[in-house]
Amino acid sequence: MFKNSLKIARIFGINVEVDISWILVFLLFTYSLSVGYFPNVVPEYDESIYLIMGIVVTLLVFLSVLVHEFAHSLTAIKEGISIKRITLFIFGGVAHLEEEPTTPSSELKITIMGPLSSVVLGFIFGGLYLLFESGTPIGEGLFFLARINFVVGIINLVPAFPLDGGRILRSLIWKFKNDLVNATKISVYAGSIFAFLLISFGFIVIFTTSLIGLWYVLMGWLLYQAGHSSYTQVVLKNSLSGITVSDVMTDRVITVPPYITVEKLIDQFYKYKVGAFPVVEDDGSVSGIVTLNGVKGITKNKWYLTRVDDIMTPTEECYVLTPDEEAVEAMMKMANNNASRILVMEDGELKGILSNTDMMRLIKMKSMFDGIAEQ
Repeated sequence: MFKNSLKIARIFGINVEVDISWILVFLLFTYSLSVGYFPNVVPEYDESIYLIMGIVVTLLVFLSVLVHEFAHSLTAIKEGISIKRITLFIFGGVAHLEEEPTTPSSELKITIMGPLSSVVLGFIFGGLYLLFESGTPIGEGLFFLARINFVVGIINLVPAFPLDGGRILRSLIWKFKNDLVNATKISVYAGSIFAFLLISFGFIVIFTTSLIGLWYVLMGWLLYQAGHSSYTQVVLKNSLSGITVSDVMTDRVITVPPYITVEKLIDQFYKYKVGAFPVVEDDGSVSGIVTLNGVKGITKNKWYLTRVDDIMTPTEECYVLTPDEEAVEAMMKMANNNASRILVMEDGELKGILSNTDMMRLIKMKSMFDGIAEQ
């Protein structure tokens, strides 16, 4: 999920993307409103009116979700945390923070703004509803929007990590216990209970009512997985605290010049058995990085005509780390950007390259030594 997302806007310096799964929800939501909701609450209108209202209300629902995520994002930016993008997907939306909040008060501020914004939207749509006559398409559309925003705000306050309510619970426990790992563990445990209740309810609905219960089962399972994944990340971050990129990276980097052909580049891949090379000019400046995936798009009969600088990713388009960054934060950046290798540079000079293999080796060694220490 999120790998096939499409950028639709850039607001307040934040990219807004739509995951391919959102299209399915958009169609289902529009169909449900235009065929089920509006014909029931405002009968005897033309079907085209129902369809138009279904589309408009669905768009406003997802605009409400976007406002919810921007409330999180803008507060995070105010707290000094960068936001890479916001993605709308099958279960709503998610703001991709570059890093987790470092204090409980910061997490509380960032988290609570989401549900608060949904409740405020509920009052706004509710107020607008009072201006229109009940039983009209616009009035009933506003009533639906008010109701769904109140529901979103309340559901997000359920203390089930990683929902907003679970993060609020974690921030409060973190504040009083001064222990992020334990606070996360308790919040995830609460989230797991809620997830299993949701899954159980889903199965009851499946066997007694309809297959719509599968939706609840899926939501519960994803909630359970997301919670435990978050706990693993927190434990890992705590375990790797103090380890920097320079401690993990490969500093003896094999480079290639930009002017050699793909044919010669492939010889280098065979010789050194690596998946990527930094591309360095004769004067030592870094031009970019070239990977095996970049070669795959070139047919063999063009290998001798194509140069490395024709297929490399330029430095300005690369994700670049500095040697003194925290290794665990670097790992999160790599995961968020689907990058298997990242250049490590300082003052324009190549210092090394960090790969997933380097990080996995570190985690394996850390786990082994921590295990020995506990014996």
